[in-house]
Amino acid sequence: MTKKVLVFVLALAVATAFSLPVLAQNVITGKIQALNETAKKITINKTEYSLSDEAALANFKVGDEVEATIEGKVVKKLVRVLQ
Repeated sequence: MTKKVLVFVLALAVATAFSLPVLAQNVITGKIQALNETAKKITINKTEYSLSDEAALANFKVGDEVEATIEGKVVKKLVRVLQ
């Protein structure tokens, strides 16, 4: 029985560890107010974020309406919002 409990607790810990990054993600929608591709910085809704390598490769400009997937203070993904 003790072995079964230990396996259950270990499985629960592993499942929790893999789900935490997903829970930390936040999706925002707004207009790009500033973009510095060299420094990999972007300002959306008056908040500055860092750009991940993937998001930095996207072709966006100031004034674009975007949906950004944020993890911490880093934009992981940018998608243009159709107007």
